[in-house]
Amino acid sequence: MVTLYVGGKPVGTLADAATLIPECIAKNQRVEFRDEAGNEVGAFKPTAVIPADEPLVPWDASITQADIDRALAGPFFTFDEVKKRLGWE
Repeated sequence: MVTLYVGGKPVGTLADAATLIPECIAKNQRVEFRDEAGNEVGAFKPTAVIPADEPLVPWDASITQADIDRALAGPFFTFDEVKKRLGWE
């Protein structure tokens, strides 16, 4: 059985990972996966979150999260549609 550790203390099992790991990401905590003997068999370290005072897009600070969300909502074109619009076909 694999046990999850945070800060050197057991916090749950691998079955609990779906709920524990998002909490650790939010707190920027490293999670260790240890076997029954207490040996580390793996680890998860969240990547750094962009601080609130830094722009999301460094080369254009005017772009907001709302702009990014709106762009991700679509519409999108397939590669074939792009080629046709550019006159490549």
